[in-house]
Amino acid sequence: MHIESGGEGGQPTSMPDTGKMMGSIGHFRAAAAAGKVTIDPDSAEAMARKIDAIAERAGDRLIRVRQLAQHVPLGSSPVALQMSAQTRLSAAGTPQSAAENLELYIEALTELAAAIRASARRTQAADEQTAAGFDRLGGNEA
Repeated sequence: MHIESGGEGGQPTSMPDTGKMMGSIGHFRAAAAAGKVTIDPDSAEAMARKIDAIAERAGDRLIRVRQLAQHVPLGSSPVALQMSAQTRLSAAGTPQSAAENLELYIEALTELAAAIRASARRTQAADEQTAAGFDRLGGNEA
């Protein structure tokens, strides 16, 4: 795979990891849409399938995390009540919670796999167009 560099700046360092990944995928999608990404279709599909598998595993984790978001009574003491509440908040309910970040992660992976496949289609179309141009010019007489 080759991505032409446009000299853009990097992501801000204060952005959460999921946000950084989404930004990187956004840059990749923009480069792909601008025709700056060239990738072999077979390699692209292999990469996209691996990313799909990672997204599927993340979806399985999301199901398990949502189980943590349920109210589980750990007792009636103030400490037990606080632990139960913290477990729910860690699982879901805030932008930093596991469920919210897993949802963003899955979305990012899905978009990345789609962008890779789209780049491969554009690369293949460009290659076919170039080959057709050579055919028209008689450049295929080897």
